[in-house]
Amino acid sequence: MQLLHDTWLLMRSELRQELRRLELVVTASFFTLVMVVLYALSFGTLRPELHPHAVPGMLWLALFFVGVLTLTRVFEREREHATFEALLVAPISRLAIYFSKLGVTLLVLAMCAAVLVPGLAFVFEGARVLLSDPLASFAVVALGALGYAAVGTLFAAGLAQHGGKNVLMSVILFPLSTPILLLALVATRRLLEGHPDTWLTVRQLAAVDVGLLAVAALLFESVIVGSAQRGPKGRRSAPATTEGAHA
Repeated sequence: MQLLHDTWLLMRSELRQELRRLELVVTASFFTLVMVVLYALSFGTLRPELHPHAVPGMLWLALFFVGVLTLTRVFEREREHATFEALLVAPISRLAIYFSKLGVTLLVLAMCAAVLVPGLAFVFEGARVLLSDPLASFAVVALGALGYAAVGTLFAAGLAQHGGKNVLMSVILFPLSTPILLLALVATRRLLEGHPDTWLTVRQLAAVDVGLLAVAALLFESVIVGSAQRGPKGRRSAPATTEGAHA
């Protein structure tokens, strides 16, 4: 219960700050709308029988890039205001930090999916199954986004204090998130095709999510503490320690 309480407090604080500045919301929403327009202009004349092959890639490619935009900013406030170390020494569970950042990332992805899925269904006839079967669509998108965000939040914490995190996030996140994205893509394609094994794939997606969350929870404390030690403050304090040793 304490973990849930700490997670909620941190997440509420994150959401309040986001509502004041709307950085993530505006950026992610605008990017999602641009992607829908580009898909409509580029693939609007695609034959309906090809839609189940093309739409899953469009959906998860857009969510991948929205996720990268979100994850590069999710620890930015702590870095800008030099509160990263203060967050670590606060009397809260380190896992609460992870789950609060994960929750914020999932909310942004969910908001973008709420624009993306109806947009694709409006443009592509073969994607209207996403609206006619909302339960399956919700399960596939939510589980795929959860697995992706679980991996991404862990590495966002590791790169939080790194100056080149925007480039490194894309380079590192793509190969590591490929398995969960491919499984989500297969589940989406099976949903659009009306495949009888759609829910089997959804259950496999859920099982992979559980494994990813467990691994991320185990590694998060080591990753975030290591990131803080490699931060600018730690680098500045190193020469002073050396001078004291010479003295």
